[in-house]
Amino acid sequence: MKFFSRLSRFLQLFWHLSRTTFQMLYGTWRISKLPQPVVSIFGGSRLETNTPYARKAQQLGIRLIEHNISILTGGGPGIMEAASCGVQTIEKSKRKGRVMGIGVTSLGEEANKCADEYFELEYFFARKWLLTEYSAAFVVFPGGFGTLDELAGVLTLIQTQNLKRVPVLLIGKEYWADLINWIKKEPIEHGLINPEDFEYFKITDDLDEAFCWILGKCDLLN
Repeated sequence: MKFFSRLSRFLQLFWHLSRTTFQMLYGTWRISKLPQPVVSIFGGSRLETNTPYARKAQQLGIRLIEHNISILTGGGPGIMEAASCGVQTIEKSKRKGRVMGIGVTSLGEEANKCADEYFELEYFFARKWLLTEYSAAFVVFPGGFGTLDELAGVLTLIQTQNLKRVPVLLIGKEYWADLINWIKKEPIEHGLINPEDFEYFKITDDLDEAFCWILGKCDLLN
């Protein structure tokens, strides 16, 4: 009985691994068709489209597309929708960059209607990997646990040199202030994070400054 129980667990695991591999390959194929470069935008799905941060996401989306930069998001509402819908104010014939959303079936979120392309995966980590692996920069707007997870994942990969160092922009000085103060007070004081790790990201409210970092025209160490 133990043998058959182990065999059953093995086959279930093999099935999940096979499906995950297929989904990641499928996602890679879809992303490979996006005009380069690509910027990933993270942010809360619960923010209304008329909030200041959503309006900034919309403006940033427009600016990225105007400079022929494609956009990757989680494909859902809130910040993701705002960034995607801003792009739709520009005629497709006049833009090279495109907007792609990658959803997760278990979330039950309705895909925003403004993404040029949208597809869903079954696994969170598969989406997270795709949103991380192919981006030339990351812009992180206010959000909840999911946004924090995406931000921490990117910074950890850069810190451990498993991801090329690229611009990571946090939008919203007021929103991120308490988190930054806590990091300075606790992890750094306990030696869990090095002070120089703060160089891996920048916080701003200014979209001109954010765009300067994205384009690589600002010195990352400033």
